[in-house]
Amino acid sequence: MDLEIITKGKQLSENEKQILSYLITNIQLLDGVSLRVIATNTYTSPATIVRLAQKLEFSGYTELFYYLKNSQPNNHMTSKATIDYHIDTQKIETSIKEMKTIYVKNKDKFITIYATGFSSIIAEYLYKKLLVNGIKTLFVSASDSSGIINNNIDNISMLITISKSGETQKVIEKMTHSKENNIPIILFTGNGQHRANTLASLVFEVEDERPLDSQNTHYNSFFGKLLLLLEYIVEEFVQD
Repeated sequence: MDLEIITKGKQLSENEKQILSYLITNIQLLDGVSLRVIATNTYTSPATIVRLAQKLEFSGYTELFYYLKNSQPNNHMTSKATIDYHIDTQKIETSIKEMKTIYVKNKDKFITIYATGFSSIIAEYLYKKLLVNGIKTLFVSASDSSGIINNNIDNISMLITISKSGETQKVIEKMTHSKENNIPIILFTGNGQHRANTLASLVFEVEDERPLDSQNTHYNSFFGKLLLLLEYIVEEFVQD
């Protein structure tokens, strides 16, 4: 695992390095283990582990845990990028039909799109693409008030979320809130099992050959392939 991605520019103490080393070495055994137990095993405190996660720019320990877990070599990570992309239309045909069914039954409500970071760029494109096709759509980004979704939950037909990692905490929070209010959730994410997958009603998976590149600093075809996929889905979605 290349830790430079999350530790670059961060000054970690020896204690923090030991905690991080422990987490990486035992990550497959820590699912469901409480933070207090982990703190005991590392001779530290839960607060110290949380501060370490935040220093590494995660919202907390849970997001750090899932990042490390999904960064293991057996989670479909490859170093070779590819620009060839074939959309398996048969695989997603049923999901698109389900999306259309939800839309047709709720045309008076808004399709709401939420994403953060680089994903929000693609989300805004999808938002405008749906608008020009006459579909009531609402785009919400991380900079917008959470009240936009919370206070309009009765006017949302479906929540479309985009998360390359499937572990973006703010996305998880919006998905959880929507699920609690019985709002269908459509997720676009990278390959692998993520927390977001368990919350979504429908999942569209796009191959991500660089899941460790959370800052999107290297060549990555994920967003390009996602854009092509969305173009196809919108075309199918607006047809009678």
